[in-house]
Amino acid sequence: MPALLQTNPPASDVARLARCLDCGAALDGRPECPSCRRPYPVSGGILEAIGPLVGTNRTAAAFYDSPDWSRFRFWEDVFLWFQGPGVSAARRQVLRYLPDVPAARVLEVGVGDGENLPRLPGGWEVYGVDVARNRLRACVGRFPAMSGRLALAEAERLPFADGTFDAVFTVGGINYFRDPAAALREMRRVARPGAVLVAADELPDLYRLSLGHAIGFEAIDRWALRLTGLDRDFLAMVYETPPSVEPAARLVWPGHRRVPIWNRLGYCLVDVRHD
Repeated sequence: MPALLQTNPPASDVARLARCLDCGAALDGRPECPSCRRPYPVSGGILEAIGPLVGTNRTAAAFYDSPDWSRFRFWEDVFLWFQGPGVSAARRQVLRYLPDVPAARVLEVGVGDGENLPRLPGGWEVYGVDVARNRLRACVGRFPAMSGRLALAEAERLPFADGTFDAVFTVGGINYFRDPAAALREMRRVARPGAVLVAADELPDLYRLSLGHAIGFEAIDRWALRLTGLDRDFLAMVYETPPSVEPAARLVWPGHRRVPIWNRLGYCLVDVRHD
């Protein structure tokens, strides 16, 4: 796929599409809701549409906003490289399910610093949300075209009107969204009828394949993962959050199909909004 276009859109693009999280009124580019007056500031090309984080969203945001993420990223790339082989090939195993069209308005949930953006068609109008402020800032730094197309927001509360996007996708992270069912429901809500929905991640219980788990001494695994950069709170989330994405998908995306990816160490859920 060709690289994302590097022309800068107006800084208020995302605010033009956004709606108020509290009352649902359209912002139409305003810095506050015209109905309830809730503020929606745009700083550095990023719309702030978020409240205090709780649960796993708070844990994830703290990790991805910290220097620990930079340490761990190498190991994530190593994992993806062997599943590709190569990071690009691994990511394309998911992105191939997006529509094959030259122009579309698309939302990536959990966009991070934009690793998937160069692998999307250049004619697409791409928007992104994430709970990690520093990752969004890094995304603007890497891809100036994304200035004005990013929002600091939770997957469970997307600041967009119904039927806004031609495709909505998320790669990595949904296992530990605070409420996977709410996130999948929101992805479906902001998609237009006929839009493609894609959600992918590694197997939520992948740690069970590790040596420490096999021999009944998980402390070995925790020690090794700490060395890669994962902090204690993130590790606790991994080990203590029960798998819940597939039950949520059966409820919210009843017509979806599940596709194994990454040498069956990951999964990809694909659906189309028909209503």
